[in-house]
Amino acid sequence: MEDSLRQREKSRLLRVTMPDGEVICYNRSSETFIETLRKLGSENYSKINLMVAGVPFFSKEIYPKFKDTMKELCDGWYVVMTGGTSGRYIQLRSIAQQLGINMEVELGDNFITTKAKTEHTRAKRDDKLLVKFPSGEYAAGENPIDTLIDAIWQIEPEKILRKELEYKGKPIITLSKKFNGQVQVGKNYWLTVPGTTKEKYKMLSIINLMMKLGLEITLI
Repeated sequence: MEDSLRQREKSRLLRVTMPDGEVICYNRSSETFIETLRKLGSENYSKINLMVAGVPFFSKEIYPKFKDTMKELCDGWYVVMTGGTSGRYIQLRSIAQQLGINMEVELGDNFITTKAKTEHTRAKRDDKLLVKFPSGEYAAGENPIDTLIDAIWQIEPEKILRKELEYKGKPIITLSKKFNGQVQVGKNYWLTVPGTTKEKYKMLSIINLMMKLGLEITLI
């Protein structure tokens, strides 16, 4: 009985009809869910009051306990992906209600699906960042965020702060948390973390150039 229920859950699909009439329906509910959230636009995420296990549903920072389930949306925003198709159905209906938009969300198993447009997104998520120091030491974490933080530790946050280096108009290191998405990299230092792997690569390249560190920075 339990196995049959689990199988039935796997086969269920989400179909979303946006206010402009566009229909989003892929053969995986997670892809339909992510694409719908992207279509809603990052300007709406801060208006949505949803919580998951005590943390905001949308965030510009990676929560350590959810780092394996948070998915990138756009403009540096992430979403916590928990629960199955039924949970995503409820979440999307709640979002539509909170935003006051005419977005139809359906749950079924006989919808006509289209091919997901997420190949480029998967490639981006699978990117790895590798940093080699002139000493031969590497900064190479399990994910690009860990690699960036490890590299900043080795470079030393205080030295970056003294250089007053910025990325896209924001200081790379601050003495207190001033922006969403910053992570602590020392008792008194906070690192501004770009949203994508490519942006992390660019930030490290600027630090390398301005501080003449001789780093080898690679996107794998």
